[in-house]
Amino acid sequence: MEARFQEILNHIKQPKEIRLNNMLDPFFLGADEEEMTADILFCTQEWEWNQRNEIHGGAIASMFDTAMGVCAAAFQGQGSVSTADLQVSFIRPFLSGAFIFSTQITSMGKTLIRATCVAREKQSGKIVATASGTFVPFKK
Repeated sequence: MEARFQEILNHIKQPKEIRLNNMLDPFFLGADEEEMTADILFCTQEWEWNQRNEIHGGAIASMFDTAMGVCAAAFQGQGSVSTADLQVSFIRPFLSGAFIFSTQITSMGKTLIRATCVAREKQSGKIVATASGTFVPFKK
């Protein structure tokens, strides 16, 4: 399973073009195939800050989309996914340097994949936001 995650992350981190997934620079921490869970690390970058030196909500939503999308694609194992729905709840400002996004696939269907995700500060472990999403699988 780790190889599948690395393959997907390597694909989105291709230096060919500037793309949002690439710029977010996700890092795979680990997965549990039986539980269909995975952890992705994002380290904050200056371009993600808003005028209050917090991570911009759009960047956070993109981190959730990337974390859940990578997990959906890895666990479905046959291709890629496209986001159909994304809901984010902001709890605290994103102020520290690194965040762990823990995703769980809650439903793996043939036409829709549903996921939930919790973002925590890496250092303190405090929950800063949660999200849920629906993804459409595409075969290669």
